Amino acid sequence: MKIRQVILAAIALAGAAAAQAEEARSVAQYAITWTFDKPCTVGRFATGDWWVVGPVAVRSVDPAPEPGRSGSVVNPAAGRKQGYDDRIAGFDAALRAGFPLELKPGQSLVSTHSLAKVGDRTADTVPGQYARGPLRTAVVLTCLEKAPPADAFRPPFVGAEKPRFTLSQLRRDLVPRLACSAALPDRKFLERNLQRIWLDHLADWVSRDMHPLENMPDYGRELTTITSQTGLLLLVDDPKGENETLLARFVQLGIDLYGMARSYDKLWPANGGHCSGRKWPILFAGLMLDDPSMAGVKALFAEDEQTYYGEGYRGQKALWQIHPGLQHEHLPPEKWKGPPFKGDNDGEKSDAYRRLNGPTWVGQALAARLMGARKNWNHDAFFDYVDRWWKEEVESGQGDAKKTTGAASGPFVQAMWKNYREKADAMGAAAEAKRPRTAAGASPPATRP
Repeated sequence: MKIRQVILAAIALAGAAAAQAEEARSVAQYAITWTFDKPCTVGRFATGDWWVVGPVAVRSVDPAPEPGRSGSVVNPAAGRKQGYDDRIAGFDAALRAGFPLELKPGQSLVSTHSLAKVGDRTADTVPGQYARGPLRTAVVLTCLEKAPPADAFRPPFVGAEKPRFTLSQLRRDLVPRLACSAALPDRKFLERNLQRIWLDHLADWVSRDMHPLENMPDYGRELTTITSQTGLLLLVDDPKGENETLLARFVQLGIDLYGMARSYDKLWPANGGHCSGRKWPILFAGLMLDDPSMAGVKALFAEDEQTYYGEGYRGQKALWQIHPGLQHEHLPPEKWKGPPFKGDNDGEKSDAYRRLNGPTWVGQALAARLMGARKNWNHDAFFDYVDRWWKEEVESGQGDAKKTTGAASGPFVQAMWKNYREKADAMGAAAEAKRPRTAAGASPPATRP
């Protein structure tokens, strides 16, 4: 299928998914319903979330908020506080919206549904959820000054900045359309994990407990595996347009994560296996949408804090640390316990987390190279470390990696690395040469209120 045909098909798909503007007294999504005081003009964005033309009075939300449960928040700020459920760290009741609520253009209303008991699961719980948190699901209603284009992405739900983008802006010519001899990952599985919002705006590892059961896995390892597999799958040749839903949802995720990073730039620090996988969706969305600020996002990311250049005990140069200031790879394993380590934060624990993170990083590192985004990523130690991981853990098969495909997030990622790592930088340079567009072919910039 030619690029123009794919674009037209995507816009048609968006038009079908995003219902035409209509008048409604209430709208519902994923078992959460907002009711207005009178019929309002409503519709859906390309990825399925609701918008409403405002200002509008939201009379109620169902399930109704209860003390410390099922909270709603307007334009939630990223950081160390949240107003959804008092069983999650950083609870602040002052952040919760009360109903009836006047919702104004430029505001996003995030509503959640709490579980009665932490540890319970629902029929729609996504795979990879450890059910540590109290939220069942979270949805967002966006208030606009007028109906958007049928192919519009939803603006970020975190913070007051609401940049606008459309499917027709996507730089599909940057996608290399690669061949793959291995079986592709389960597209429907990835689509499902990107279908609902990632409620991820609480800083550091405690965000794990805020990740809703039906929206996303709760742990960084599983989230980064989704990022890696999706990032590579979207670069595979797709003549039938089967990746269109996945592409739209992955770009939407990048837009949302960018909004979080703009609201608070220290959300995802190095901390064991918790905070990886957020950088590549932002960079990919920025490249695909020709948005320089998104493609050059400045924030704290675990992958960057956990990789650095130094002198390893075996001559390694690109090294790993569990977090800045707690390094272990400069010492031989027999010195990984005791001084200079304290308590249980020793080198053995650090190396266990190194091995936990390593497999999940391979796909996103390769995807970034193939898209010519190494400069955008702006941390060479990450890429050199992943090269080292591949040589040691996959090619040489040290330790348990010799017995499993888990050293690189499964056979698809491994096959793509074997086929394209040597060519990746040259292919990335060709993609980079296409950016930015010439003035004559430029896509319109994001609309920023």
